[in-house]
Amino acid sequence: MWKCRPRQRDLCGDATHRGSMYGEEGPGKQEIGGEAKQLLRPHYLCNVLLSLTFIVAKSVPVICESLFTYEDVCEIDSREREILMFLAVVIVWKGRKATNWLHYISNVFLFSKIASGMLFLRADPLLGIVYVFLVLVLAVVFPEPMYDGPENITYFQGEGLFRELTTNKKNTWIIMFYTTWSPDCRHVNPIFAELSQRFELANLKFGKLDIGRWAAEGERFRVNAHPTSRQLPTICVFEDGKEIRRRPLVNDKHRAIPFVFNVDNCVLEFDLINLYNKCKDTAKGKQPAAKKNE
Repeated sequence: MWKCRPRQRDLCGDATHRGSMYGEEGPGKQEIGGEAKQLLRPHYLCNVLLSLTFIVAKSVPVICESLFTYEDVCEIDSREREILMFLAVVIVWKGRKATNWLHYISNVFLFSKIASGMLFLRADPLLGIVYVFLVLVLAVVFPEPMYDGPENITYFQGEGLFRELTTNKKNTWIIMFYTTWSPDCRHVNPIFAELSQRFELANLKFGKLDIGRWAAEGERFRVNAHPTSRQLPTICVFEDGKEIRRRPLVNDKHRAIPFVFNVDNCVLEFDLINLYNKCKDTAKGKQPAAKKNE
């Protein structure tokens, strides 16, 4: 069962809320300095070392002579340069879809380790096996840190979201459907948390539902949680109990159209500024501007 922390609140017994509460304007964007401190965590330090292992091993004569005893010259050959150049192209290409700079760095680590593993296996299968084993061990010992900063988010369980949407239609909900094992979901967590702090109102709320744990709810809301799915995460806006907007969209072939979940894209695509002002006017008892003109 889901255990509530002391500062969490229940919603009809089916959800919990956590995070520091701020005013309507929220605390603004996270300071880059605060995020930069995360690079000092063991996960990132180990990945820096793993990403540079092959280049350092081939560039430092003492290390190269002890590891690659069969080579006359300790330097990166033409084939290895081609692989490293291809790595650079892949990193630039994947970087276009990064949600933030930590996501970009994670992509750099991922593809650098893949390239290093291939280069070690090519040079010496035994060294390659040792390198891959070391990568797996460090991934278990020092996993990628989860976002643990402030947020104004309600965590739904089971049919809690469905019941909330059908019984309380006065609130507008922005819901993120996610799974705990999806790397993309982990990288969107700080983005969604920042949005929740900037735009949450009494009648404009943010929530999450783990469709990896509650698969039936994923089917109910038409979000595919399969490991090969490109629909993770999916963010939907519900107004009057009905879905009015979602990203990523799904085309006629049931394929998700790629969407980059950074702050600017989310504010624009979900029309959060107008939605915020509309809900704010509604909470004050004002009639929306569009209806006034009529």
